[in-house]
Amino acid sequence: MAALALTINGETEQIEETDDTRQQAMRRYWQAKQRGDATARLVRLEDLDAANDPIACPPDDDDDPPPAAPARVLPLPDSTVQGGTVSEIARSRIRLQDKWLDEAGFALAPPIYAPGTRVLPVGDANFRTERRRVEALPPFPGAASAIVAAIREERRCDLPLALHHLSMTEKGTLMAGDQEFALEHGAFLQLALQAGFGMGARYLSERCDAPLRAQNVNAQLEKLPGKTVVLRTRVSEPGAPASTFAVVSPRYAPCDADEVLTAVTPSLMDARAEVVYDGSGVRATALFMPDRVVDLAAGDIFKVGVRVAAEDTGRGRVRIAAVAWRNRCLNLLVIDEGEVETVSEVHRGNGARILAAVKDGVEAARAKVSRFLDAWGHARSVRVDPEQVLREWVEHKRVGTGSERTRDVVVEALLTAWHKEPGDTLADAVNAVSRAAHEEPTFGLDFRELLERQAARLVLVPR
Repeated sequence: MAALALTINGETEQIEETDDTRQQAMRRYWQAKQRGDATARLVRLEDLDAANDPIACPPDDDDDPPPAAPARVLPLPDSTVQGGTVSEIARSRIRLQDKWLDEAGFALAPPIYAPGTRVLPVGDANFRTERRRVEALPPFPGAASAIVAAIREERRCDLPLALHHLSMTEKGTLMAGDQEFALEHGAFLQLALQAGFGMGARYLSERCDAPLRAQNVNAQLEKLPGKTVVLRTRVSEPGAPASTFAVVSPRYAPCDADEVLTAVTPSLMDARAEVVYDGSGVRATALFMPDRVVDLAAGDIFKVGVRVAAEDTGRGRVRIAAVAWRNRCLNLLVIDEGEVETVSEVHRGNGARILAAVKDGVEAARAKVSRFLDAWGHARSVRVDPEQVLREWVEHKRVGTGSERTRDVVVEALLTAWHKEPGDTLADAVNAVSRAAHEEPTFGLDFRELLERQAARLVLVPR
């Protein structure tokens, strides 16, 4: 089995080469280079003294693309272009993406390498790993509805009360008339702020026992006969007593996370979702990724989304933003994430006005990434007869060279590829072209590259 020699901080170690150890070694190597380690090097053990023959050596500190990978590196499974070379397909795509980003208001860091520099095999592998992770996430409607149901099970209630009608018991609960509520820590800090002893809240909560805390709090509350607050209460668990999770002013306009998620879901039905509810609010990101990227490269936008954040305790606002992720390196490890905010609403006025702004904002956020969605997803939404489409593409010279001699051969290869992974969308037809480019043994290298370029144009649908 071949072995690798990895040098970091001037020390070299030998690593037996398998798929897993090679990827780990390359990851460590690139991290060392990014830290500025001038000694970092990764070579085959037998080439330890051949300084000009590394496995993966980036350019020093300029924007020139690194040299092509040596021939002994395994070929990429998804492209005929070797890692480290500039792909014209990718460079053209990234120029177009930069135009879309600029028009949408994104400000993303440029790639570390020349735009269009093909990623290394580990970059392709990391893309596929991320693609599988996103695909395994729940659809946005299901994830959102689960959080909506959980919040509504809390049976939230807002109670306007004068501060001097509140009192704290020696066990740390809050009495409002004859009603008793548990008092969550964040709500206690808000109560302290409303009652005017905010600076002393930490001392009361951390240094005083419950009876002494109650004595101090009640003494302060009695001094505020004219001030009104709103207790936001909920039942955290079935059968448990209600608790106060927030203490807000009467000007606070409720527009809770369940309402926000319900409002945005119709615009995000086709997305996968990362959703976190922490009891105070929700952070949800609707994610979109292409199935594959032809010649994935430094500078590529490989994932976009719409981010939704709602805070229900009075300590935050409702925010909607478009999000884009750019690959900056050759291994899909140095990633820049950019946001363009379309809604930032404080809880003032009324909830209906906030929800109206939220609905407009999520549409605006989706519009800012819509060109990427068109390029990646349009083909999945168009139903076709793939056999007919493939024949028409060859006939009209959109696929192949148009040579009378090769048309039938190309059509037969495309149909064979389609039958291996059949489907009734435009994307399935495009996939047949890419598969044929990789798998048809009678096609030469130049013709394979031609089919790859043609497949890339078939799925790129800019507005």
